[in-house]
Amino acid sequence: MNLMKLMMVGLLLSSFLFLVTGCSDNDDSGAKVLLRPVATMEVVQNKAYISWKSVEGATEYVVEVYKVTNKEEELYKTETVSTDQSSCVIVLDWEENYKFKVKCIGNGRLSGYWETEVTGILYRPLSIELKETRTIDTQALISWSPNDTVVITALTAVPVGAEDDSQEMKVYQVSSEEYLAGSKIIGDLTPETSYRVSLYSGAEQTSETYQARIEVTTEITENLDADYGTANRVDLRNEPFDPNYFNSLDWNSIAEGTTFILPAGKTYVLNSGESIIEFAHSVNFVTPQTLEEYPTFSFDNAFRVVEDGMIDKITFKRINLKAAKPLSEMTNNSLSGKQVICPESKVFLINTVDFTNCYIENFRAIVRSKQAGGSVEAILFKECTINAIGNQGIVSTDGKKGNYVNDVSFDGCTITNICAIADLRNTDSGKNISITNTTFCYAPMENAFLFRVAANIPIKIENCVFGGSMKIDNNIPKFNELGSGGQDDYTGSYRFSPVNSFQTSDHSSTKGSLGLSDSKMSTTGLFTDPANNNFKLNELFEGCSSVGAPEWRR
Repeated sequence: MNLMKLMMVGLLLSSFLFLVTGCSDNDDSGAKVLLRPVATMEVVQNKAYISWKSVEGATEYVVEVYKVTNKEEELYKTETVSTDQSSCVIVLDWEENYKFKVKCIGNGRLSGYWETEVTGILYRPLSIELKETRTIDTQALISWSPNDTVVITALTAVPVGAEDDSQEMKVYQVSSEEYLAGSKIIGDLTPETSYRVSLYSGAEQTSETYQARIEVTTEITENLDADYGTANRVDLRNEPFDPNYFNSLDWNSIAEGTTFILPAGKTYVLNSGESIIEFAHSVNFVTPQTLEEYPTFSFDNAFRVVEDGMIDKITFKRINLKAAKPLSEMTNNSLSGKQVICPESKVFLINTVDFTNCYIENFRAIVRSKQAGGSVEAILFKECTINAIGNQGIVSTDGKKGNYVNDVSFDGCTITNICAIADLRNTDSGKNISITNTTFCYAPMENAFLFRVAANIPIKIENCVFGGSMKIDNNIPKFNELGSGGQDDYTGSYRFSPVNSFQTSDHSSTKGSLGLSDSKMSTTGLFTDPANNNFKLNELFEGCSSVGAPEWRR
């Protein structure tokens, strides 16, 4: 019996030793696997230099390069190297994350991988300053500041996700005149498509001549007939320009749903002197898709509504809305002291006010409801840039007296240098405030409020990012200068439940809390150049591709 036990133990031990030697990572010809190559790597600019120690029995080495986006790996390049070499150089695209893996093969045997962690961002310091981009359905305007260091000679555009397909790439030559003018219009693009546009400085488009890149997204093709109808349309594009045109109209006789088609680049003066426009019907102010400068509405006073007015919708699309009083002349935090819409009538109803792709600047408030019998059901801000809004807040009622503003939403906006977002203290006011995909910076001003609202008003915050507050000096806002902190919540009792939203490490609050996640970066660290209105997110920030206004994402 003991002999049988000894024989069984011996058999098990021999089997175990066979398994160990059979699976070991040795180099003799009987081994089933090869040793992993022990490699080293150095990245210089956009080149990866990889070398390894030779592995006995290997007949070739395989280097695999993966692009890493949002922690997802995608095979980018494979290099096969013969045994007479123990290194290789791989040229990489700029401004990407990479992971490298090296293995060897020999006589049907395969080694495990030697691999790196995700390599740091390969970022080439820009030798040219990129400026505004603008798109329509099939074209994009790319602009830059010319300098004496580099001359841009060509642009390329390729749909995002098809960067490795040369057939998808479009090449646009840039003349010396276009370079000095600082812009190029590229065409033949597909609507509703994101493109990676790269700028080059040589005769060929290579990694050596690459200078910068930017991503743009074309718009959906616009159909004015479908959006606004064919009746009651006033097309001002081919009419003689009159800056006081709107002041001269009889607004009581304007038909319901009239749409004014605006010419690009013109400035209209509104509500000047005794000519105060009072809406009696729905109206649309629309600039068609254009790569030119949007028209400007210059406000001496706010739009109003006739007594007992019932307005279904007021639309502003692709317009610069600015107070006539220059921002440089402001003397306190009420700024120009004006609003865009501020009815004086005791009883009125506006169902919807829609701001789309507008630039709005230098108002005490944008929409304000003053009277207990007045009501605004919904105020929408879509893809707007809002800058320099005073102490009444972007949307407000008159303290606790003004009747309610039901729904307020911001989506895809950039909001800077504001004293407040909303002042809606009437407990009857508000069903919802929704803020999504929006970038805030220099907001609010020091010791001011972001939300001065009744605690019963629900507030949704999703995919947003908040920079530091705006400095104030003797009640005078100091634009694009960081302050010491403001109030997130006026009531101090409302509980926020933000989704995928962050604040900078210097976004301090003196009262209330939005409940934002910590970006672990300061305002100047998170944004590229906030003092000069460049809010492009740092590529090392975990939310760089998913939060804030889409134009500032990585």
